Amino acid sequence: MSFYYTDYRARVDTLTELPPFLPGDQPSPGTAVPTKPEAVPPARSDQAMLSVSIRRAKFDDQDAIMNLLEPFVAQKKLLHRTRAEILLLMGTGFVAEVAEGAPSTKKIIGFSAVEIYSRKLGEIQCLAVADGYHGHGIGSSLVKACVELAREKGILEVMAISSSDAFLRNLGFDYSLPEQKRALFYQLHSRDEIFNSDE
Repeated sequence: MSFYYTDYRARVDTLTELPPFLPGDQPSPGTAVPTKPEAVPPARSDQAMLSVSIRRAKFDDQDAIMNLLEPFVAQKKLLHRTRAEILLLMGTGFVAEVAEGAPSTKKIIGFSAVEIYSRKLGEIQCLAVADGYHGHGIGSSLVKACVELAREKGILEVMAISSSDAFLRNLGFDYSLPEQKRALFYQLHSRDEIFNSDE
């Protein structure tokens, strides 16, 4: 199902040009990217507190992101993406990471990106959280980061396609566009056809 998040505060009419997204947003190899540590509270009382950092994706994350997405592609929950496609999405993407073992060792356990089509519309892409880390609000934090980036760029609406209605609605998404407009889709290929072509 498709859901939309509309930012009524986005002042699209005042933009003289679309802000640069790539390559300007993509950190160069070796560039330090500031992290924003967040203590993500557990969804249930029987879960331990995780110290999760949500930060912008950087060039060196590509292999870890590809590995993270692989099981979801195998389960046909996400479409296969080439390395070039992932690299493009990383320009407007975020990763979630946790400390594992030594404090200096970080492990990427989540990823999401907002693909920006125009001043009017962006789409949440490749939302994935590794098994064993669900229920801690990590997916919500990734989506919120993507929505905030779109807001900063003056994008009016962000859409997301998901089988989880409640998850997206809790984050402010809804079925309808303003003035009760609805998005309709014309399917050109079956999902099986797309997935099988990637194998």
